[in-house]
Amino acid sequence: MSLTDRQLNLISKQDTYDGKAEISDGEGLVVRITPQAKIYFHYRCRFNTKSLRIRIGKYPVTSLKEARRKHKLMMELRESGRNPNIAITGELEFITLDDCVAYWLKHYVPQLKAGTQALYRSFAKNYLIGAFPERNVETIPARAWMQWLDTISLDKPKTANSLFTKLRACLNFCKSKFIIEKTDLDRIKRQHVGKAPEVGTRVPTFSELSMIWLAIERSRASSSNKALHQLTMLWGSRLSELRLARRSHFDMEAGIWTVPKELSKTNTPIRRPIPTKARVILERVMATYDDVLFPGGDLDKPITISAANRYIRRIRDGLPIEDWRTHDFRRSLSTGASELGVMPHVVEKMLGHELGGVLAVYNKHDWLKDQLEGYELYAEKLDSYLK
Repeated sequence: MSLTDRQLNLISKQDTYDGKAEISDGEGLVVRITPQAKIYFHYRCRFNTKSLRIRIGKYPVTSLKEARRKHKLMMELRESGRNPNIAITGELEFITLDDCVAYWLKHYVPQLKAGTQALYRSFAKNYLIGAFPERNVETIPARAWMQWLDTISLDKPKTANSLFTKLRACLNFCKSKFIIEKTDLDRIKRQHVGKAPEVGTRVPTFSELSMIWLAIERSRASSSNKALHQLTMLWGSRLSELRLARRSHFDMEAGIWTVPKELSKTNTPIRRPIPTKARVILERVMATYDDVLFPGGDLDKPITISAANRYIRRIRDGLPIEDWRTHDFRRSLSTGASELGVMPHVVEKMLGHELGGVLAVYNKHDWLKDQLEGYELYAEKLDSYLK
């Protein structure tokens, strides 16, 4: 039953009230009545999957007619996907952080490599979306940004630092597209947020590599997970280059593994030879799996980076050696191959690096023969520790 002016007027003239605390006028418009007979109009609804209760005004300063007018405007705003609170604040429609993140994910992130896309979407889902709901991103003060980042930094200082760079990239992209003009985040410097990632210096020795190799071999993981990390150790490749590899990337007859530019950090194809020890493992993988050579639970999809990292953490926690990670295998290959006499430019190609200076512009040679010799020497040295 709809509210009437007479009903509200009678209640407002009382000194006390012991009736229903809330009376509905329909479609979310309600009056809330206090024990002191004070009457307030509210609009109740759901917006962006969240419950909202917006105070419209106090009766009789705000009349029933005026409350209904604002209520109708709020419903129209909500149905058009806009915040119904605009009807009260009078503020022009504003852009929220969620709006910026959605625009960034739709118009910029898809241009990036698959692994980077997954990383950015993970940060967006876990930290950015919902961080400042229904707030104008241009008016969020620097202090609020900093307090939010500091809260994350308490437990995850490196994550907070990395999150800041991604948030800044998102907002800068939106500024470049004239979605927003400026934010107070610009007042914050990266060095003041959390802790910057440390430059890696860990170089697992051949003795340590052999312990890791045997621990992987003896683990109860899937054959694809084991092979993924052992081949990463042998090739010194980036984990994503192998994790996302397809059968077609390997020419077993020619003995060449080609990382397509879509999976290459340098955005150029990387060619590596297939050494003997790697070939044995790779052939076993190819005999077991189809196009996706290193699948996770779903045989049609590559193992996720988080699953691969969880596996390595279990291996690492069970070994009595100094802390290490998969990416350190690259440093071991670079150092070990150099010690075995492999020339620096060949080592750089083995790592998938672009050569510097004029060589990067004119010399597109891969030194595949020299790479193969380097890989064979490296594998032989590792084998001598496995015996």
